[in-house]
Amino acid sequence: MRVLLTSILCHSGLMTHVRDLVRYLEGQGVEVAVAYKKVNFLSEAEEQQLLANLGEHNYCIFETADELAAFIKQNKTQLIHAHSHATFTMVAEVSKRLDVPFIVTLHSIYLWPLFFGRTLQAAKKIIAVGPGQAKSATPYLDKIVIIENGIDTKRFTVKNDWLTENPQVINVLWYGRVDGHLSKGIKILDQIALSLPNNIQIIALGSTDYRIRNMPHIKWTDDPVPYLQNSHITYAHGRSLREAMACGSVGMLIGHGYGGLVTEELLRRQNFAVDAFPNYGLARARSCVVLEDLIQLTSGVDLNLYRKQARRLAEKYFDLDLMGRRILALYQEIIK
Repeated sequence: MRVLLTSILCHSGLMTHVRDLVRYLEGQGVEVAVAYKKVNFLSEAEEQQLLANLGEHNYCIFETADELAAFIKQNKTQLIHAHSHATFTMVAEVSKRLDVPFIVTLHSIYLWPLFFGRTLQAAKKIIAVGPGQAKSATPYLDKIVIIENGIDTKRFTVKNDWLTENPQVINVLWYGRVDGHLSKGIKILDQIALSLPNNIQIIALGSTDYRIRNMPHIKWTDDPVPYLQNSHITYAHGRSLREAMACGSVGMLIGHGYGGLVTEELLRRQNFAVDAFPNYGLARARSCVVLEDLIQLTSGVDLNLYRKQARRLAEKYFDLDLMGRRILALYQEIIK
């Protein structure tokens, strides 16, 4: 089976998703190529660093439909899987021209029918990474399959001595790539940072359009694993939260709304999504509630029990193999 993934080079969870999927598919004997559309979000040096982190893989960087079509012909592609919506329209055009079927993945909530209706109509299947993403494309529900994000739990894993320490200082992390409504979460955490007791230290890791004032902020790292492993508690949503929990960090769901501690009960209530988009209907994040929950979580309880639970939930529900098997089955259904 020969499959082409399309995406863009960017500092976001999309890159990790594509990398993990490529590795899984290659491990299953699939011939995978990746076409990155030139969008100029990063400097050339940053793009090269990202490509280096992806390891050796068959890829091209394209700007035109002709360039994409040539790469598809060269690789004798049997199926195109479009990830970034920046590639959707061009993929649909080339798919029709070459008579190669394609599917798309909806990674976010957007006005999909309005801006990409023709593309979604032409796609053989549509993968939504959560129920919220699926609902944002309701005219096409008959071809939508919900496949939650999977993460590489061998890469996003715990330190060898993760439960032997008895920390005097509890490390709290906000981790993500958010803007717009989703920035409400980091704003709340920034507000409570000055009210935290001395035994709780909080930092932010990732990208946001909110100007953080009251805590250290690392805007981007190509390897978040050490930060996640060293955080006892992580506030995040979506893929970021899954990665943190796999590293043994207690997961706290926050974004546009606030879900608090991620438990199996919360996952079932959310249909196993860990998103905090507006349409998920989570409670409004309030600084007094978030602060009270954090103090309670770090006072007189065995935090290691919650850390074990986070890792267990990640292994049970977030593992890359769960996602990969379902995506591969979808490919096989289309390529008969």
